Amino acid sequence: MSNQQPYGGQQPPYQGPPQQWGTPQYQPPPPPQQQPQPQQQPQPQYGPQYGAPQYSAPAQYYGPPPGAPGFGWGPGGPQQPKKKSKAWLAIIPVLVVGVVGLWIYGVIQKQHRLHDDYAQPQPTASYSPSDDPSTGPSTQPTTAETTGTQPKPTKTTQPARQPTPYEVVSRTKFYRTGVQAGVRCRESGARPTSLSNAVRYYANVKSCADRGWPRQVNAAGLPFKAPNTIVMNGKVGSPCGNSAPSSYYCALNHTMYLAGDYDMAQYRRANGNSTAVAFVRAGMLFVVAHEYGHHIQEITGILPAFNRLWYDAPNKAAQLEINRRMELQASCFGGLFVAANRNTYPISGQLKTQFNWMVYHMGDNYDPIPGHRIHGNRTSHGNWTMRGYNTRNLAACNTFTAPSAAVQ
Repeated sequence: MSNQQPYGGQQPPYQGPPQQWGTPQYQPPPPPQQQPQPQQQPQPQYGPQYGAPQYSAPAQYYGPPPGAPGFGWGPGGPQQPKKKSKAWLAIIPVLVVGVVGLWIYGVIQKQHRLHDDYAQPQPTASYSPSDDPSTGPSTQPTTAETTGTQPKPTKTTQPARQPTPYEVVSRTKFYRTGVQAGVRCRESGARPTSLSNAVRYYANVKSCADRGWPRQVNAAGLPFKAPNTIVMNGKVGSPCGNSAPSSYYCALNHTMYLAGDYDMAQYRRANGNSTAVAFVRAGMLFVVAHEYGHHIQEITGILPAFNRLWYDAPNKAAQLEINRRMELQASCFGGLFVAANRNTYPISGQLKTQFNWMVYHMGDNYDPIPGHRIHGNRTSHGNWTMRGYNTRNLAACNTFTAPSAAVQ
């Protein structure tokens, strides 16, 4: 598949992209002596509440990877006409009687040969000493004849060419804003023993992202607006659906929906084990970073352009690939943000070990829906997350120009 225009060409009509892409979340890593096994989960029910591969509405629902642990100006108006010249008012000749007489004589002679109905206006800037008004045509030049001006045609400006969706996702100025700087982010001491404590943990990560992303968004000439956050404890309605099986981002209201109940259950399951607790901490950190990545895609125009590419894709295989590019980019953005603050957070020791294991054990390998390959396999997911982590440079997260083999 070409790297330049992988989704172009003539396409058959489609009804639309999947309504939602929520998928099951990760589970804690198995003991070291065991090989990680995909969690067996019941087949999700198809419908507007779940991440089924439907084709009925624009993509607005962006969930985390499944597995272990979404100019120009119009025509211008006419040119302003030049002001009428009044210079001729200053050059009214002083007529002597002989000249006036000759003029009158000429008028009388022409009166016998010309009709009285003329299109030209009667003279307004000269007078006759005769008591009787003249019925002859004026020999005075009109204003237009004096100034030599002619009506000019209306000029219009052609609208500037709009960038194509592929140009937006592959060449946006946002990719050229460089390395993300740290904002001295520190990990919250809260642990998800309750919903309020989970809220505190998420809020701390989000506040760091709220401070970390504006510089680069603004550097691309775009306005920054932080996302909203809702921490779920069970089913929660949203414009993107009535509920979700995991955390997700809804582009319709710019809101991250975070599965607090899931992380509380994971923490209870850890039962004080330091390795398992580190895994839960890494998961909570990364899910906020990933969903925030979707919000960055939305406000920079990448998500809207992705939706158009999804619609225009020539077949389902192309649709799945463009979806993987979008999701892998959100994880790359997430890894970039985490690394920007690794000195103060810090990502080290068990937290770093669990973070590394987690990002390489998330993806389509663990998705129970057959053929539902929208996040990339665990190798691709780990590679793109660590690509962002190791470079902290947005240029490294341009998944839309990568070879197809890199987004499997």
